[in-house]
Amino acid sequence: MRRALVFSGGGSRGSYEVGAWQALSELCIRFQMCFGTSIGAINAAAVLQGDIESAVHLWDNMTSDRIISTNSEQAFQIERMFNRKRDLLPFLLEHARQLRVDIAPLEALLREHLDERRVRASGMDFGLIALRFPSLSPAHRTLATIPEGRLIDWIIASASCFPVFPTRQIDGDRYIDGGYYDNLPIDMAIRAGADEVVAVDIHPMHTHPEYQRMPFLTTIMPRRSLGNFLDFNADVLKRNRLIGYYDAMKKFGRFDGLFYTFTRLNDLRATTAGRRFMTEVARFDAVAVTRVTIGSKMVQAPVISAIESDLPEASLTYKQVYIRGLELAAAKLGFNEAAIYDADELTGRILSYISAAEDAPELRSVQDVEALMKLSDRQIIASMLRCLRDNGRFPEMWIGDLAELPGHAAAALYLKCACG
Repeated sequence: MRRALVFSGGGSRGSYEVGAWQALSELCIRFQMCFGTSIGAINAAAVLQGDIESAVHLWDNMTSDRIISTNSEQAFQIERMFNRKRDLLPFLLEHARQLRVDIAPLEALLREHLDERRVRASGMDFGLIALRFPSLSPAHRTLATIPEGRLIDWIIASASCFPVFPTRQIDGDRYIDGGYYDNLPIDMAIRAGADEVVAVDIHPMHTHPEYQRMPFLTTIMPRRSLGNFLDFNADVLKRNRLIGYYDAMKKFGRFDGLFYTFTRLNDLRATTAGRRFMTEVARFDAVAVTRVTIGSKMVQAPVISAIESDLPEASLTYKQVYIRGLELAAAKLGFNEAAIYDADELTGRILSYISAAEDAPELRSVQDVEALMKLSDRQIIASMLRCLRDNGRFPEMWIGDLAELPGHAAAALYLKCACG
C-alpha cells in the first residue's frame, strides 16, 4: 500500500498542517509520498526533510516580516483579495501592479531552512502544483521533474499568489500560485500511485467534496475558520498548530470531541448520558416548536439547532450529543477550545463555576425569564440550572422565552443531567 500525505494552501494557517503532522508522527502513521500547494508545498518539503522539531520551532516563531515586506493597509487589501482569488483570475492583468509585496524574506527563509539534498534523500515522492502565467495551465512537478538545485524556485512558484505576490520566473516561463488550479492536490497523489490519502485541509469546508465520502480518503480539517492567511500573530499560529494536532488525534481515535478535545470517553457512559440529555432537549423543543396547520414553513427546534450548529455530520450519535452539550456549556463560559480536557473534570469545573454565581436571580415569573437577556452567560445558565433543579423541568409557559437563548438552555439541560 502506498499512502500519501496531502497539504492544502492557506498562508499563515499552514501552522495547522504542522500540528497535524506532529500527531501523525506520534501515531506512527507512515507515508510514501507527500504533496502540497502553496504553503502546503513548503510543509510537504519539510515532511520529506524529516525535522519536525525544527518545523514546529520555525512556525511558533514566525512573523510576517520573515515572509513578506508590506504595510498594514496592504495586508488588509491582500487578505480581501486573496479570499476571493478564484474570482480574481479574469482580473489578474488589471491588478498586476496594484498590490505587489516583496517576498525576498520568504525565499531567504526557505533557503536557510530547507535542505534540498535531504529532501531528495528521503526516499519519499514529492509533488506540487504551480500555474503558468498568463496561459493559466497547470504545472505539476515532482522531484523527478524538478532539476537539482531548483526545488526552492518551484516551491516559491507554487506559493506566488499573484497579483499580491510577484510571478516566479523559471527557465523563461512565469508561474503563479497553484491554488488557483487545485488548492489540495489529491488528484496528483492518486495519479502518482497513492492507494490511500490523508489530506490536511486548512479550510472548514471540503476543498474536494467529490471525494469526501470515499474510503481511500481521510481528511483532517478544522471545524471553524482558522483566521486570515496573513495573520502571523504568535498566539494565533500556536493555537492553530495545537488545533491541527488535536484534530488529527481525534480523526484517528486518540481523542474525543467535536469543537473541543477530550481524553477518550467511556462509550457506554457517554451514550447513556447522551440519551438522558437528548430526552431533556427533545421535551424542551417539542414545546418550543410552533407548527402551522397549512403551509410548508420550515420549522426549527431551537436547542437541537444549537447542538447541530456548524456540524457537517448527517446525523449525530448519542455520544456526540453528550459531547456537544458539554461543549456548548464550556463555550458559553469561555473555556479555551485549544486544550485537552477530561470530560468529567471539565463538567465538575463548570458546575463549580456556575454554583459560585451568587448573583444569579431566581426565576419566579415570565418577567424574570424575559430579564435573562440582560445578564451574563454565567448568570443565565446558573438561573436556568437552579430552575431545573427546583422544578425538574422548565415550566411550559416559559419555554417560548427561554428558546430565545437556545445555547444557554442546552448548557443548563446538560448540567442538570450531569448532576444526576
